[in-house]
Amino acid sequence: MTDHDAASEAQRQRAVDSLGLAPGGRHPRLDRITRLARLALSVPMAGVTVLEHDRAWFPSVQGMPGDPMPRRDTFCDAAMGQDETLVVRDAALLPRFADLPAVNEEGIRFYLGRTLRDPHGSPVATFCVLDTRPREVDDDDLEVFEDLAAWAERELVSSTEMSQARHVQASLLPSAPLRTGAWQVAGVCHPALAVGGDFFDYSVTDDVLHLSLGDVMGKGTGAALIGAGARTALRSTDAAVAAGVDLGVTVTQVAQGLLADLESAESFLTLFEVALDAGTGLLRYVDAGSGLALLVRGDGTIERLDGRDRPLGVLADDHWTEHERDLGPADRLLVFSDGLLDLVPDQASWWEPIGELVAGAADLSGCLAAITRLAHSQTPLDDITAVAVFGAGQDSGR
Repeated sequence: MTDHDAASEAQRQRAVDSLGLAPGGRHPRLDRITRLARLALSVPMAGVTVLEHDRAWFPSVQGMPGDPMPRRDTFCDAAMGQDETLVVRDAALLPRFADLPAVNEEGIRFYLGRTLRDPHGSPVATFCVLDTRPREVDDDDLEVFEDLAAWAERELVSSTEMSQARHVQASLLPSAPLRTGAWQVAGVCHPALAVGGDFFDYSVTDDVLHLSLGDVMGKGTGAALIGAGARTALRSTDAAVAAGVDLGVTVTQVAQGLLADLESAESFLTLFEVALDAGTGLLRYVDAGSGLALLVRGDGTIERLDGRDRPLGVLADDHWTEHERDLGPADRLLVFSDGLLDLVPDQASWWEPIGELVAGAADLSGCLAAITRLAHSQTPLDDITAVAVFGAGQDSGR
């Protein structure tokens, strides 16, 4: 191998590593494409092959074993890096392939393979179909194959990007319930796609519990990036809020900082922001276009918490208003995104079934588990996120 070839291979291997794929993982989107390739081209075998150092493994395979194998024993080693589709009409007649175990032991004679590249053009995998009999390939077959290969390339890269984005987004959410004074808080987030626009956060500063739940218009990676920026901006105000600065003032400051990004993305952000004094039970909140918060009193009374302020990013000179409530030790608070409304029978009186769910839960974890079951009971049309605050003495129920 020349120095140039070695450098090219090292670059290709870095590109493979950046995909973050692992042998043995399921890739249902790629499986759809390889199944379709078998049907469309009337071949018994199809697959996607990743060449990693000196071995080959298969994120998707149809009609043949999917165990990792030596790279040198594959047709795909020859196809990797080529700009054109590699067409092998009869492998037994070509010295380059005639001694491969796949030819001698498994009887493979026909192979079509095309390189799959990452967004930078680096070859990372191959898409291929195989047959045990020699075959000719016409222009129509070749066009179908190359269309399927292009689809597989997009899915391979996008699924990897989504997986990484999902991991990053999940890592930004609180990892465990939090308890402070007489109160405990926890949340759940169920994106409609791999990555969603909802986010939630909670933390404690000087005996003040901070809680945020936001919903960025739209779904997917772009909405998630804006949500991550909003979360960070809101966290930066925690010390000021704990010191007594009006919550409406801090939300207004955050909105001004996010305005350029929201305008550029042609998006907006609904937000419910809470500061709860764990010692006194004083709840301060800002409702920025959300209107989806319930206070369930110890006697079962359901109170909607909302305001008249607009979402962040609608008008440049908007400002937001702080509201107050007093919470008792038996009261419960639930803040959630509008994806949950799609799952209740009557959206015109949504607070009744959701309030009953909160009131009827034995404890905080039971409340969130009930929301999760509801989210999984139907195909979600939007992200479903909820954060609950319960008195710490309510673990045994009411």
